[in-house]
Amino acid sequence: MTNDTDSFVQEVDESLRQDRALSLLRRFGPALAGVFVVFLIGLVGWQVWKAQRTSAARAQSEPFMAALDQARQGNLDAAKTAFEELRGDGPAVYRVMARLEHAAILQEQGDLDAALAEFDAAAREANDPIMRETAQLRAAYIAADTVDFDTLRTRLQPLVDSDSRFSYLAKELLAIEAWEAGDNQLARSTLETLSLAFDAPEAVRQRAQVALSVIGPAPAEEAGGAATTAPAEGETK
Repeated sequence: MTNDTDSFVQEVDESLRQDRALSLLRRFGPALAGVFVVFLIGLVGWQVWKAQRTSAARAQSEPFMAALDQARQGNLDAAKTAFEELRGDGPAVYRVMARLEHAAILQEQGDLDAALAEFDAAAREANDPIMRETAQLRAAYIAADTVDFDTLRTRLQPLVDSDSRFSYLAKELLAIEAWEAGDNQLARSTLETLSLAFDAPEAVRQRAQVALSVIGPAPAEEAGGAATTAPAEGETK
């Protein structure tokens, strides 16, 4: 009798579970189905978007490489026209690279103002820090020949203050231009910092040491004017 009772109770429990499951399915089934459909649409959409980006990158790489080949072969006008068109089309990374190459050709052809503007535009558009700082440094090299020292120093300051490897090249350029502008104190202190920076590229450190040997040590007046204060004290005795 006990076995029959237990069996009956189990059947009733199973029936109740099924009824509860059916009730929950009827109640929440449409919502769950909707969530699943939304998830499925999102997954498919992401796959389509990824495929489109990959396809766009491949489509952009071919004309980009063709333009590079034209530049290497010396056909600068055709390459410049191609890069000018590519800078406004395709994935962002290719647009920035096209601006960099377009600016390089402008620089090679002697149009420094246009090249400077193009490097600046590439720096503004670049999301990748390496590409952005590359554009900033190349713009600074042009600016060294086209603007006054104070303007160049302002332009270089973000790179000088950065923790990237580009900061050493920016400091080197700052020191050389400070020297040419007559600010030997700034040039010397910057070069001394570079010569002692063990994580700087070896070539940069060597060039800094050579430049320091040419500039020479700081004169007495830069060291604090001690030579002028001693006679004054002697006169009062």
